[in-house]
Amino acid sequence: MKGLWKESVSGWNHKDSKRKKQNRKHTLKDNGLYIVKTFDGYRKKNRKTNPEIFRHETKTIKTFTGGYNDPKPIVEVVKIYRAFITWREVDENGEFIKDERTFSGFKENWRETSIFINENMNFNYWGSDRHAYSSITGEPIKKFLNLTDKQMWSIKISEKRYTGRDYILPKEMVEKAIERKNKVTVEDFQEDGDFIYGKPLPSWKRMTFFNDGKRRKIAQNHANRMDRRNIKAWINGRDISKPVKTHALSKSIAWEIW
Repeated sequence: MKGLWKESVSGWNHKDSKRKKQNRKHTLKDNGLYIVKTFDGYRKKNRKTNPEIFRHETKTIKTFTGGYNDPKPIVEVVKIYRAFITWREVDENGEFIKDERTFSGFKENWRETSIFINENMNFNYWGSDRHAYSSITGEPIKKFLNLTDKQMWSIKISEKRYTGRDYILPKEMVEKAIERKNKVTVEDFQEDGDFIYGKPLPSWKRMTFFNDGKRRKIAQNHANRMDRRNIKAWINGRDISKPVKTHALSKSIAWEIW
């Protein structure tokens, strides 16, 4: 039997023998995945959520100007550097070309050129390499070197040397940075905002509902459903000479048994 009554039992049963009391951890292990999939899954719009079982409350609402980590002032003049730029080469299908002789294992190309960095961008995640521009043409480094989106993931800029010259950023680039910095954003931070049976459900605990064991069980249930469907279709076809289709997981189990 499932239910919250297990959390309310005393330490003793009618035979006066010690009985282990179930806590919230066991309740979530029994019902957590089913509740989340029922009331917060992709089918939730077709169901009426019971707030006593599952509800979502916004934990905090934050209003901020600009980006999360972008306290830098707007600049209009940046330095020009002489630098080496390396990137991986791709074939006609857009895939990286392998080359075991190189350190990275892929064939690389390089070029030395003059660049400047748009200092008004936030470099906390990707770094400044993806925001480099050619000081010769003023184009983004992607367009200047005719690189694909995939090649931009592999681009590296090294050995930057200040040339003693500065570059005045285009007016539209500065205006875009000012607009981005002055933009007011209001966001709902919904982490740890789920409640099951009236108690908070931490985000880390929710992720444990979909760990290895859970996924394996879900996959096995899917294989069993497909097997039953195939057997029904085989019976309805009334042709016993045709082989019965089975799911790949069922085949692996059969191979292990036989």
